[in-house]
Amino acid sequence: MDAFSLPYKRIILVCLSLLILGVLSYNFKIGNEQRFDAYGDALEYIALGTSLAKTGSYGLLDISNKKLLEDFKEDKVSQSTYKFKRHSTWRPPVWPHIIALVFTLTGYSLTSLLVFKMLLLIFGAYVFYKTLKSLRFSSWITLLGVVLYLLHPSSQLYSRFFLSEPITLFFVTVFLFLAVRLWMGKGTFWSIGLVGGLLILCHPYLIFLPFCLYLFLFLYKSLSLKQVGICAMMTIGVVSLWVIRNGQVLNTHKPVITTSSGAVMAKGWNKEVVEKHTNTQGDLADEALVLEGLEYDASISRDEVAQSSLYGTAVFHFIKTHPDQILPIILTKLRSAFNPIAETSKPGFLETGRVIFHVLALIALLYALVFSRYQLNKVIAWALVLATIGITIITYSGFRFRMPQLVLELFLIIGMLQELLGYGELRDARKNLL
Repeated sequence: MDAFSLPYKRIILVCLSLLILGVLSYNFKIGNEQRFDAYGDALEYIALGTSLAKTGSYGLLDISNKKLLEDFKEDKVSQSTYKFKRHSTWRPPVWPHIIALVFTLTGYSLTSLLVFKMLLLIFGAYVFYKTLKSLRFSSWITLLGVVLYLLHPSSQLYSRFFLSEPITLFFVTVFLFLAVRLWMGKGTFWSIGLVGGLLILCHPYLIFLPFCLYLFLFLYKSLSLKQVGICAMMTIGVVSLWVIRNGQVLNTHKPVITTSSGAVMAKGWNKEVVEKHTNTQGDLADEALVLEGLEYDASISRDEVAQSSLYGTAVFHFIKTHPDQILPIILTKLRSAFNPIAETSKPGFLETGRVIFHVLALIALLYALVFSRYQLNKVIAWALVLATIGITIITYSGFRFRMPQLVLELFLIIGMLQELLGYGELRDARKNLL
């Protein structure tokens, strides 16, 4: 039977609800206890959100991030006045703007920010549930998908910190929901195009994903060429608003989404990539390595845009002067991107669980590409593969950056189970899934 008998189903639902409540409560407890230990990227996002909420400007304040964290710890942010120092576009904008909104509505509390992230994770699980229900997955596989969404090791890990990955995960989930509606002939082009643009502004690592999905929806005859153009133009339009803003405040004619792009490229193209790049520590390379052999004036003080441009120039110079390393570097990064095993192991139960999930995801991906009769699974799989190849070649990959795509991998896993266990066909209003 597709559904459990009613008494057992209620018992299972109660047990799973208690399990989810316990895990989320534990994660919130850990995150709240460690909220003042934020550093690096997480602390930069908090500082950007505070700058927006306090000054209305996106950039750096006149105090250090460390001092700002002390003000949060002493509960002095609400009463304090901060001066805006300068514009900065090192980080993508969506998460800082959301942080600013949370601070404005609930007060300057890091605990409130953690509560928001937990609620967003739950809402994301609900959107995923609606996605599966619209395709008429079997009830127990739908339940399994939602539970795994909430209890996924990466969901647990990143719900404790102030990084942008959980927010990006939510927008990928919404993007998947809208893509499924389009597949079924019910969606609107402007909505998926809008979310596709927001997705890129959450994390540019996913810059190719919306366009790859539009492409394969077209190839599998779910979208016309005109409709693909509309989706793509909407996505480009949303991103362009931020690019235009950056051109104005940073006084540059270069198209800039983030000024970190040059350094990110440099981390993926230097002499140490082949030997030292791993899928857990791929972002730890020194971007300055790529400057070796490049003739430039190191004494000149450069702003964010100029420094990013310098790194970009250095990458192309490295590629031009090291043609023998191009293929080895590409192969190293691609192998790392699709390798489900941690190349530099990290201790911990959650890290082990994440590796197990990546193994299952790779199996499901290969199954979707080679064996699945469900065309929707093939669309998701091909889009994911092509987008991953594109961004990995240009920059680098790693477990952390793959975190937001877990919902796509989870969709492929449960889609494989749906098919292998013979629970009927996925619903399709166009009657052409097979």
